[in-house]
Amino acid sequence: MLRDRLREMDLRITELSEYLQVSRPTMYKYIDSYDNAEFDLINKKVLKLFNYIQEHELAGKKSVINYILNNLTTVKELEDDEETDIIKKIKKYIISNPESKKSQFLVTAATKDTFDDIIFYLVSIQGLIKKRKLTDDELKAIKPYIEIKEKIKKLEGN
Repeated sequence: MLRDRLREMDLRITELSEYLQVSRPTMYKYIDSYDNAEFDLINKKVLKLFNYIQEHELAGKKSVINYILNNLTTVKELEDDEETDIIKKIKKYIISNPESKKSQFLVTAATKDTFDDIIFYLVSIQGLIKKRKLTDDELKAIKPYIEIKEKIKKLEGN
């Protein structure tokens, strides 16, 4: 049964509902319909996911979420209009400047986890970078950033 399979994968129906933008009660109905082979009662993208789960016995929670994000949702479904506009601007920048270091970094940041720790750090200190008066704790937080910038300036000067 599909519900048992979801439990084995530690994948909550609430999570599935959110990812697929379906109410939780509707998701339960779809699961019941799937288990009863009433496939015509199930939303097409949900049915695709259920088939994926059943066909890939070794699939885990991460691979199912990855499948949903890569195959069953669109940017429009996941984001509001302002966020969609930002994504479009990033895409336009990358397409118009494919050789730039910034484009290469954006592509790497979006497709690999190489810079995740650094990106997390930079996002966390973003508000502090332009701030004029910093507390001691804030200064301590941005110290690595300042040191890296100084090292980069030295390298560029050589």
